Amino acid sequence: MGSVNKLYQFSILNALMDGVADEGISISTLLESGDLGLGTVKHLDGELVVVDGIAYQMREDGSTVVPEPETVVPFGMVTRFQPTHVADLVLSSKDALDSHIAEHLPGTKNLFVAIRIEGQFEHITVRTVGKQAYSGEGLIDVAKRQVVKPLSNTSGSLVGFWSPAFSHGLSVAGHHLHYIDNEKRHGGHMLDFKTGNVRISMAPISRVEMELPQNNRFNSASLRADAGEIRKVEG
Repeated sequence: MGSVNKLYQFSILNALMDGVADEGISISTLLESGDLGLGTVKHLDGELVVVDGIAYQMREDGSTVVPEPETVVPFGMVTRFQPTHVADLVLSSKDALDSHIAEHLPGTKNLFVAIRIEGQFEHITVRTVGKQAYSGEGLIDVAKRQVVKPLSNTSGSLVGFWSPAFSHGLSVAGHHLHYIDNEKRHGGHMLDFKTGNVRISMAPISRVEMELPQNNRFNSASLRADAGEIRKVEG
């Protein structure tokens, strides 16, 4: 079982940029280390979100499923979440979220922050990516076929992490959040949002465990995607 407010991360974002998505750990192994987080599944087949210890796979066709425990995760970030800051508020945009973090969790600029936002969203724009067209296809090319879906007047959970600037390439510097509605039917990687009344829960993270893949594709990858390439696909 993972320690409270410790980040466990399998692989790095730059590996996905280089198409390293054939192998990884299982969903069940990922969930041993956390009950809140995000990631993707084998061959980049949609978006993965972990809420209350359950993993949900949101696919390009709009469907959402609870994947089998042995489903392969080539990239994932989870924590056993215990918030240290909770507030009820309205967030006008994703920039307002960054401002809230800076104001209410001072001294965390170079730490990670776990985030959960629950409640009503006036609108939220999410995306899902489809599977790799071939083994090793990079995330930039996969994302060219992404499906972007605006949701209005939806209630759900937006979860993920704020990561420090030095981690860019290991993760996404700044916020990286995935959404799923209360009915567990719709969601994806968050691109933009405006909330109604929501509750935000956060916790700073200073303990990080990273596990790297041990396979030929990872060991031969360049892992050198720049910040602009990452922002292009992660929003």
